[in-house]
Amino acid sequence: MRVLICRQRPLVRLLDVKVIMIGGATMYRRETTGAREAREKEYEEDARRLREFAAFAKFSDDDLKRIARAAHLTSTSGPWPLIREQTPSDACYILLTGEAGVYVGGNRIALVGPGEVIGESALRRGKLRNATVTTTGKAEVLRISRDDLDRLLGEVPALRETMDETVARHVPEAAAADPS
Repeated sequence: MRVLICRQRPLVRLLDVKVIMIGGATMYRRETTGAREAREKEYEEDARRLREFAAFAKFSDDDLKRIARAAHLTSTSGPWPLIREQTPSDACYILLTGEAGVYVGGNRIALVGPGEVIGESALRRGKLRNATVTTTGKAEVLRISRDDLDRLLGEVPALRETMDETVARHVPEAAAADPS
């Protein structure tokens, strides 16, 4: 006599997720409800971490979640260049942990810490990067692409104010030239 034992797999519900790609193309992908819930928890955690910084204190919870959804969390295990001087700008960064050195012509001119927005001035002005920014050790950053930043600046007025203040602090002449 043969006995056949079947194990029933748990029912996994797949959801279609609309993904808008760079250039406006639309793609659909499938993910489980568990994967979606895990991703939403990550976004909530990133938003909570942003709330800890003075620069993001006036943002609503929804605004912080919008930023977290648009950003990509990246970790470095040691020194890593985020931005290179005299290169085109494609993204800006929000430093969550660690420090980063700012270098012009090989000379360190500043050291920035958690909560600092990095690389926004060249991105907003459409110019080449005017400095190299390298993490000094372990760090976590949120990377926001040019297209996502443009969209967020229209959706989140507090982000535009914060970026304007950061640009004025990092590059005083850029604030005078940018009337927005």
